[in-house]
Amino acid sequence: MRSRPLFIVTSTVLAVALGGASALAEGPRWTPLTGLLAPEGEKPSDKTDASRTETSSTEKPKPPRKADSSAAAGTRLSLKAVLGRTVADGQPHGTLGVNTIAVDSDLADALGFGTARGALVTDAASDTARSAGLVAGDIIETLQGRDIAGAEALAQELGKTNPDQEVTVEVRRVGAGAADLKRLLVERANGGNVGAAASLGRLLSLGLVFGPKTYSEAATYYLKAAEAGHLASMTRYALFAKDGVGIAKNEALAATWFRKAAAGGQDAAMTNLGSLYETGRGVKQDYAEAARWYRAAVDKGHVFAMHRLALLYEAGRGVKKDDQEAVRLLRAASDKGLSEATSWLADKYEQGRGIPKDEYEAYKLNAEAADQVRRSAEQGNAVATFNLGILYRIGKGVKKSDTEAAYWVVRSLKLGDKYLVSELMRNPNVLSEADRKWLQEVLRDEGTYKGPINGTFTPEVRTAMEALANSA
Repeated sequence: MRSRPLFIVTSTVLAVALGGASALAEGPRWTPLTGLLAPEGEKPSDKTDASRTETSSTEKPKPPRKADSSAAAGTRLSLKAVLGRTVADGQPHGTLGVNTIAVDSDLADALGFGTARGALVTDAASDTARSAGLVAGDIIETLQGRDIAGAEALAQELGKTNPDQEVTVEVRRVGAGAADLKRLLVERANGGNVGAAASLGRLLSLGLVFGPKTYSEAATYYLKAAEAGHLASMTRYALFAKDGVGIAKNEALAATWFRKAAAGGQDAAMTNLGSLYETGRGVKQDYAEAARWYRAAVDKGHVFAMHRLALLYEAGRGVKKDDQEAVRLLRAASDKGLSEATSWLADKYEQGRGIPKDEYEAYKLNAEAADQVRRSAEQGNAVATFNLGILYRIGKGVKKSDTEAAYWVVRSLKLGDKYLVSELMRNPNVLSEADRKWLQEVLRDEGTYKGPINGTFTPEVRTAMEALANSA
């Protein structure tokens, strides 16, 4: 098995020293995979005390309010914790040794919290967490008497503490923890509580709180919530149907649910529906219809739609060719942190494609794209992790290194993301023939592939990629 090298180039200063702007600008064109398109919040928590706040794409976080103890599920417990040590932004501070996500409106509704919020503990396997008595399924409501609105609020409060400091943590716990929380959510979902069904679908699909990912069970609850009108669940169930995750692959069914969610104003559904029209999957190919749905999502601020619509303007598909509008949309998406848009904009500067050629601007944008990809990869995003490996493979924004490339690509596959593998099998030409052969060699070195090194992605290659997830 490949091991990770001790040194990773992360500095643009080092890139300049190794050849400057022109060296990077001459690298191969990179067409990154796009991790489209789950509604906001459909991602695992960071490997820290708190993930980014997780909400539906149509809802903003609300201020915390103490739940009515007579109505809210669970029992309040006051725990004493001696904090462990972690480092953030170069400064040491205390840690509870847990991973968390925010309690969103669905889970709050399922548990009868009203507008109260908190940080849901998704993993509490550390010694620090165990010594404090924290368990998966706990909802942290206060720390040192201060309300915790969500995962980010918990991280901010912990940032004010010191290692080895004793703190008081108030939590709400259903029964003995995760298993009892799941039983309660199942009971309420089967009784018609939409928030409970949506929460079960999300947590089961992400493999949070209740154990490993169980896509088929997640699909059952997503469908239950979707049929009750839950827009984000419509989109998530459609994604399962599109890629054959948890249920049989059915792109026409996916289009039906995307359209229902899009009609309700769900921006991720609009973008997904546009993607189906652009590629002719599940619907008749129609670039104008793709552009219409992308534009609707752009008007709601959806960053992936900005990127996809920009490419239609660049090619003149479904809209009148307009390089200025393409650049405007790409820049807007890049400014919002979308690495795919940043990379594409860099490529336009490299080649002078619809914009004056500027190798130094291309160099800066490539380095920025690499940083954006790395940040997403470090949060556990499988598509970004794969893309980071390809950046190392071709030397875009980072120093070229096949060893680093193999490390990140293997790491991405071990995350077990069904979408990533499906996209690679559906669209292998996102990689050059040489890179497809290289990936086959990486899989062979990992011991999961014994087929020919020919750049053809056969079912044997898919099995080899999926086997890495099972070996993690």
